[in-house]
Amino acid sequence: MVQGDFWNKLKQRLREVSTAAADFTEEQALIGKLKFDILNLTRKIERKQREIGQRVCELFNESPRPDVFEDGDIVRLIAEIDELNKQTEQKRNEISKVADQVRSKRSKAEAEEAVKPPPPKKPEPYVKPPTAKPKAAKPAAKKKTTSTKKKPPAAAKTVRKPSQKKTKPSTDKGTSAGKKDVKPEEK
Repeated sequence: MVQGDFWNKLKQRLREVSTAAADFTEEQALIGKLKFDILNLTRKIERKQREIGQRVCELFNESPRPDVFEDGDIVRLIAEIDELNKQTEQKRNEISKVADQVRSKRSKAEAEEAVKPPPPKKPEPYVKPPTAKPKAAKPAAKKKTTSTKKKPPAAAKTVRKPSQKKTKPSTDKGTSAGKKDVKPEEK
């Protein structure tokens, strides 16, 4: 039964995670689209402002300088910029609404999860406890046997090549009168 509860809880948790991931992805897609729309609107506004600047320069070079605010092109461009600014503000408000909706959806789901009572526990079947068996005597520890490796006969000696000399390392750093300095051979 414990394994069944584990797998059921795991399935439930995976459903919750996948649902949350889908909601998050949907939210981010909507917000991304709205941000892209805002970017396009700001580019249109900048384009209109450049057109106004060019038209003002043209009017400045005319001999009888007309009033800038009486020019039909400039008034039309300013009205278009105002309309684009309103659209930009609407898009920003939509982003806030989408974020608020997703947050409220999450908080409702969390509240429902908190209010939901835990599922009733199933009674576990009675299992008879095991009876104690008498412990068997432990076998006596085995003695370690000595190795059966054959040792080389005492008569056989290690044969050294004539070029190899048996030397003892000197612990004395300095030289004394009767000792020779022994240097190890380089190979």
